[in-house]
Amino acid sequence: MMNATFPEPDLSGLPPEEMRLRQWMATWYHFALEDGYIQPQYELDMETAERLEGYFKVGLTPDEGVGALFGTLH
Repeated sequence: MMNATFPEPDLSGLPPEEMRLRQWMATWYHFALEDGYIQPQYELDMETAERLEGYFKVGLTPDEGVGALFGTLH
């Protein structure tokens, strides 16, 4: 499992798209934490990380990604 406490990531040397994804995920983490969906020391599993990457690729904002992941199904 990937540790998702998201200290400021070291983005040096990453390709631009990977850098944007990492920044997006760090922002997603902060929104999810503020909204009470996760607690500090939250561990992001691979399946969830892949879902979040998909949300990023289709153009959701980090806040929309929180809603898509944790929102209630109708």
